[in-house]
Amino acid sequence: MNYTNIDGEELFTSPMSDLSIKEETAKKAKFKDLYTLLPKSYKLLFIIGCLCAFSGGFAYPASALLRQMLIDKFDHDDEGYVHEKAIMYAWIFAGVAGISFIANFIHYTCFTLIGKKISCELRWRYIRAILRQDSAWFDGQTIESIPSSVQSNLKDIEIGCGRIIGFVIFSIGSFIFGCGATFAIGWLYFFCILGLLLYVGPLSKMTQSILSKVQSATEKANECGGTQAEETINAICVVKAFRQEKMCSKEFSTHLEKKRSDIMSAIWRYAGAFAWLETVPYISYAYAFLIGGFFISEKIHNSFSGDPYTGGDIFVCGCFVSGLYFLGHSTRNVALMNKGLESAFKVFEIINRVPEINCDSEANIEISKICESIAFNKVEFKYPNAKKNALNGVSFTITKGQTIALVGSSGSGKSTIAKLLERFYDPSSGNVLIDQQDLKSVNLRKYRHLVGYVGQEPCLFNETIRENMLNSYPDATEDNIIKALEKAHAWEFVKNLKGKIDHSVGSVGCLLSGGQKQKIAIARALVRNPQLLIFDEATSALDIQSEKKVQEAIDSIGGESITKVVIAHRLTTIKNADTIYVLEDGKIVEHGNHEKLLQLNQVYARMKRIQDQANRTKEINSLKFQDPDFLKNKEETNNIEDKDIQLSEEIPLRSSSYDSTNPTSEEDLSKNINIFSFVFNETLKYATPQWGIIIIILGAIICPVCFIVFVYPLAKLLITFITNSSGTEVKNDMAIYLSTMLGIGLISSIVQFVSKAMLHWVNTNLAQNVRKSVYDNIIKQPLQFFDAVSHSTGNLTSILSSTVKEFNGAAIETYVFILQGLTGMITGIIFCFIFEWNVGLIMCLICPITFLSFSTTLALQFSFQTNNDEVINSQDKMISDYILNYTTVSSLANEEFMTDRYFKHKEDVGVSEAVFPAIVYAFGFSCYIFCYTFIILVCAHNLKHGHSADDQIMSLLGYSISFLSAIYIMNNPPDFGRAFRAVRKVAALKQYIKEGEPGSSIVNGTANLNDEVISYEIEFHDVWFKYPGSKRSNWVLENFNLKINQDERIGFIGESGCGKSTIVALLMRFYEPQGGYISIGGREIGDFTLDSLRAHFGYVQQEPILFNTTIMENICYGKPHATPEEIESASKKAYCHDFIIERAKDTTSELVVFDEESQDNRFDNLDKGYKALCGSRGSYLSGGQKQRIAIARAIIGNPKVLILDEATSALDEESQKEVQNALDEATEKWASIVIAHRLSTLQKCDRIVTIDRGVIVQDEKLGK
Repeated sequence: MNYTNIDGEELFTSPMSDLSIKEETAKKAKFKDLYTLLPKSYKLLFIIGCLCAFSGGFAYPASALLRQMLIDKFDHDDEGYVHEKAIMYAWIFAGVAGISFIANFIHYTCFTLIGKKISCELRWRYIRAILRQDSAWFDGQTIESIPSSVQSNLKDIEIGCGRIIGFVIFSIGSFIFGCGATFAIGWLYFFCILGLLLYVGPLSKMTQSILSKVQSATEKANECGGTQAEETINAICVVKAFRQEKMCSKEFSTHLEKKRSDIMSAIWRYAGAFAWLETVPYISYAYAFLIGGFFISEKIHNSFSGDPYTGGDIFVCGCFVSGLYFLGHSTRNVALMNKGLESAFKVFEIINRVPEINCDSEANIEISKICESIAFNKVEFKYPNAKKNALNGVSFTITKGQTIALVGSSGSGKSTIAKLLERFYDPSSGNVLIDQQDLKSVNLRKYRHLVGYVGQEPCLFNETIRENMLNSYPDATEDNIIKALEKAHAWEFVKNLKGKIDHSVGSVGCLLSGGQKQKIAIARALVRNPQLLIFDEATSALDIQSEKKVQEAIDSIGGESITKVVIAHRLTTIKNADTIYVLEDGKIVEHGNHEKLLQLNQVYARMKRIQDQANRTKEINSLKFQDPDFLKNKEETNNIEDKDIQLSEEIPLRSSSYDSTNPTSEEDLSKNINIFSFVFNETLKYATPQWGIIIIILGAIICPVCFIVFVYPLAKLLITFITNSSGTEVKNDMAIYLSTMLGIGLISSIVQFVSKAMLHWVNTNLAQNVRKSVYDNIIKQPLQFFDAVSHSTGNLTSILSSTVKEFNGAAIETYVFILQGLTGMITGIIFCFIFEWNVGLIMCLICPITFLSFSTTLALQFSFQTNNDEVINSQDKMISDYILNYTTVSSLANEEFMTDRYFKHKEDVGVSEAVFPAIVYAFGFSCYIFCYTFIILVCAHNLKHGHSADDQIMSLLGYSISFLSAIYIMNNPPDFGRAFRAVRKVAALKQYIKEGEPGSSIVNGTANLNDEVISYEIEFHDVWFKYPGSKRSNWVLENFNLKINQDERIGFIGESGCGKSTIVALLMRFYEPQGGYISIGGREIGDFTLDSLRAHFGYVQQEPILFNTTIMENICYGKPHATPEEIESASKKAYCHDFIIERAKDTTSELVVFDEESQDNRFDNLDKGYKALCGSRGSYLSGGQKQRIAIARAIIGNPKVLILDEATSALDEESQKEVQNALDEATEKWASIVIAHRLSTLQKCDRIVTIDRGVIVQDEKLGK
């Protein structure tokens, strides 16, 4: 699918657009690239780890060789000789076990440390590399998908480039040593059975390839869903205002389902390949014994010994087969390693990418100050992939210490000039000159440190106020920070916050009002003492009184050292500028000072007349109340301490079951529970179909049983070889037992095929069910859930991506492995008891030791994984914050400081986290070989006391084969620690009660507002409210009483943070008051269903949030089933229809609807401009264009009450007048609630209510 911007230009092709496109071969990083990141000590660990992993692989071929040599002795007539040799071999087995322990311990420790170190080093480099990219690079990305992609890539690297490499090298070592041992016994026989490689090699490769396709298809579906999740959570207020939670859940499920057919197809292919791979031991032994039987029956001589081949010589194939078995079953580990290398390649692509606009370039001229001037010289510019220029031949000069202003309608090019001044982009032609030097030749980082930039939409990171300020100037002292806050008029409210400058502002500053955020953003720009200040609508979010103060502060900043560039719609804010430049269609149409431009009586003068007419009603300073009696009364009523003392008596507080912290924390979930049963029970909740689990269980039981039953024909044929039977007898036995072996292998492979396919099917369903359930639970939480720092967008999307991946990756598989190992050992014990009871008894003693080792490994994984949870959570949170707000990060030009604080050296693994699991891991491996010592001694004892040699061979092989499955589990341990952490996170999150359900802070009513209410009179009754988690004294509304009559238009005005927006939040039941209640038509709003209540309102918020879908779909968000006529009508009322049509006229590109399902006949008549993408957060539109589309979205649903929270603040005066007229017309038939800073916005209101610190201080008509 081709995506286009508002101008219709093609932007990029969706990766989900054509599911049938053949995937290109994934590129992989080289190991040397990864290990160049390691310090010398870790490189030494890598060499040692490789040597030990390789040498550790000798143990199993060696044990097979020793077993063969011992079995050869069982045919000896001298029982004393056999007993003596058995004791000798027992000691040799003990030695091999000791060497195996040391080698496996060292390689596990080394590669665990290496994997963690690589992940730690790459994490901060990766984040830094992304943040240093230029704006053009980000324009070509789907921004919302980057954070989840970062988390996924780093997780894959940590897993695939750590101890997994040790396991792969171990398998290679086992195979090579097996080949060597087999060759040493008989080279002719070795080369005959070497043909098995032609069977195993391509099969392993095919299995890896198919497994990679399964993973790739799954991840693409998850990435697409993750993009939508990120966008939705960031716009959760809009989602709830328009009651679109169900639609969001449906869309999320659709994204996940898009790749299901590809996933299922790959799963069946993978199951077939895996089942085929499981035939390796059966076919290998059958083939080896077929060749061996021919050698024995034909008396072929062994050139090494000079004698005919014996049964022991033939059974040495066990060395080769064991190596082949480990090599074939390293498929999973190789797939994980390849996945890690593929992810590393993606990471290195970004790390090694040098952006065209590079902050880190050292070749450019360094400047420490701006000495003379800044000039634009015939600058032309168009955005990437755009067809029309945003600027056309713009030229002007700013001398040092001068203040210039840029004015013009929305989209005229004002903000583009600011972006070129910050060098977010380079001009298409012409130059930006700093002191006669082309900006391209100036060191960008040094230059940006001289610039203070405040954008139209303030962006604060989910940190404290202090940390946000330090992002601008890392060396700032507390005094520096406070002085900057005072200059921006922010200290007045900051000093009253809990923690003051150490108060957290929340995700995207959600814990502050719009005006408060803007003040902090201004202070952040001022704290670095810039020489060039760029204000792009910097005061648009402030109330009139604060705007006046901040504007005075901005005007007072200056003199000869500071140059200011002010972009504004309100001409009153820039009338003192030295030069004012008026822009239209990317050109400067006039310039001069305020008086000169008025004398010209052209564009600027026309804009001034429009504003004067709008502002004629009231003077700005009329908000300031100076009545001494009023102030005295206000001071008395604001005595917070007295209120707190009498609170329990005077205010009927409502209890709420919701807490900003976890209802049951993750740590509490870990206490007094059985970890294995907890994970198992949680997994069962999401695993579907349930009958599929039964098939998986049966497969996990039948396959090990088949393997043990396979021992019988294998041992019987070996006995035939050892006893020097005649050629005819050998051939007859071969026909019987080889057929039996192949039959058992066929049954096992069929069972493996069905159970493996079912396992992956259930796993796929489990992952999607968990994601759907978690996402549904998240978006249906009340808004106060998202206020918690732990519920930042980054943390929540991390749960949806990497956490669910961990949940799925080990949960079911762990129990399948355990069941397989347990079944194999129990069956082996029974098998040995049948032939030699005392060997079976020894195995009964070994079994608990082996499983104790395995369970200890899993317990240690869990224990150490929890240690890094806090660090990982904080990093996930900041990854999302930094990347989604990359423009702010770029303007601050302190990426290194910001990333180092959170990512550099934060995850260095402790030695204990590697050593203790390594001890358990190595013990589990060596225990298998060491136990041969006891088995051999018991068999020797049995022979000495006249027991049959055949029974000893049966019991010895029974032990060897039955415990081999347990060893395979030890060689492929699932990361149960991560799985438990993931399950615990999901379980903790699921405990939050959804909005509207019983027990939630927002309980759903039962009545339908439209059916129950005749009068739409709104009334606040003694309402007390403060935001969850705030101090006891921080009341936002205090004993608030207000009545809004039906069809009345009411305006709210007051300083930032006075409670205006809180009134709306309570009315729409985003929050519940702690005291009092709100009624509509005389009935408490809590009685009504949330959907019917919120459908009553059309909501336009201060900062317009649009989704990365088409303009049509954004407008339809207010009414999903709207007709084309309704869409056009709403657009015309919001004055956005014309710019949608006109800006799409020039293009010949194909415009398509983002949602394929929306392409039905009813939209054929809609102009193609409606089908252009808005971009991430509406990035392809100007601020005014975004706001007009947001207004159209609100009015298309024909609401009873229109809520406008600074709805026109982002518009230029001309557009504001047009939109205001449209809103005046739209609100004639019903009530409207208008929150504003400018009185001109409220001139059509029936009443204006002035609020100060949560109390109504004036309620009058505008004229009064």
